[in-house]
Amino acid sequence: MANPYDNKSIEEIKNLIINGIQQKFNNKIKILPKSFIKIFAVVLAGIFIILYKQIGWLFLQVFPTTAYWHEITVLGRKIRPLVEWGKLIGVGEPKRGSQWQGKIKIDVTKINSVLSNGAQLKNDITGKIYLINENKTLENEIETVDVICSESGTAGNLEPGDVLNFVNPLGNVKKKTEVESVLKIAVDDETETEYRYKVVNRWRMQPQGGALADYRIWGTEVNGVLGIYPYKDVSTPSGVFVFVSGIPLMFPRRIPSAALLIAVGKSCTYNPQTGQATRKPLTAIIDPLGNETYLNVKPVSIIVFDVYVYGLKGIPTMDFSLSVKIPIMEYFFSREPFNRGLSDDNNRKDLVTRNNILSVVDQVAISLKAEFDDVDMQESGNITPSYGLGMGELCELGDLYINGVKY
Repeated sequence: MANPYDNKSIEEIKNLIINGIQQKFNNKIKILPKSFIKIFAVVLAGIFIILYKQIGWLFLQVFPTTAYWHEITVLGRKIRPLVEWGKLIGVGEPKRGSQWQGKIKIDVTKINSVLSNGAQLKNDITGKIYLINENKTLENEIETVDVICSESGTAGNLEPGDVLNFVNPLGNVKKKTEVESVLKIAVDDETETEYRYKVVNRWRMQPQGGALADYRIWGTEVNGVLGIYPYKDVSTPSGVFVFVSGIPLMFPRRIPSAALLIAVGKSCTYNPQTGQATRKPLTAIIDPLGNETYLNVKPVSIIVFDVYVYGLKGIPTMDFSLSVKIPIMEYFFSREPFNRGLSDDNNRKDLVTRNNILSVVDQVAISLKAEFDDVDMQESGNITPSYGLGMGELCELGDLYINGVKY
């Protein structure tokens, strides 16, 4: 049976129109010029294609998985279809990025002078401009001053010890300064992939007043959170464990900071819009000490696997490593613990197997017309045919060895 939405080109539609007209009229109206028929068919085909593509595009907006991300203008109104879905089901708008903030240590050359708000500095590594964020009276030979990046996003993040130089020389301070402490880590604007993931998950898992899915919804509202894995604490009647993974751009191994864990605990307890405790049930315990330390909100643990490829032939090992490493990393990244009632029973991802790795390597080898003998997966130096991820466990690729060489 033909699919009514199969793509057809203008040329295909034009030929269908020409054939239809010729079959219908040629026996009766033989004087109809063939050139006119072709021009008429091309015009009609163009109209049909425009309507077809418009209707097809509108059909995609019905579903959060395919709704358009960018802004469009319809009858004078600017909308973003995917964001409209997000606002409709309670996800809200995509989170905006934030600016890095910190304190710098400066050497003062003129005591009792003033360093004005807005004075510019630059870091040679990031290439970003940073601004003095206060009017500071310089009373000592060494002062600390608040500074903020002029742009939002993780590209402006600095660490203690990094150097900032004043763009324009000032008469009361030395040009070179040093970052003393970080007040706020910058985050990027929420990406289309991250936002669509949240919208689709909220669509599938509507809040139920403290179900497992609710903790995932509440936790992923916090900037910097990648995944939430809630569990019942079997040691206490009302205890709940919430394991958190962080966005790799901010937390390279997905292990979140203590500040992010506290933010997740607060998000699971208080509505960020009103500050009211309208979220987790009163009896559910994620803050056993009752002092907002949220000891039951924990970082995920990362299980590291090394992969060994033996007997590679037909391609240089360096070239093969460049092609196979990312697919293997993506396989490990996609694994997550199974949580009954929250995970998909028909698509479990908690089992990490050597056979799956073998399949990934085999697909790459076929595409490169290469051959290999075998693949091993090791965890902590032990050959591991399979590993089941437990509570709050994720995994990653450690070292990749090809024909005994580490890549």
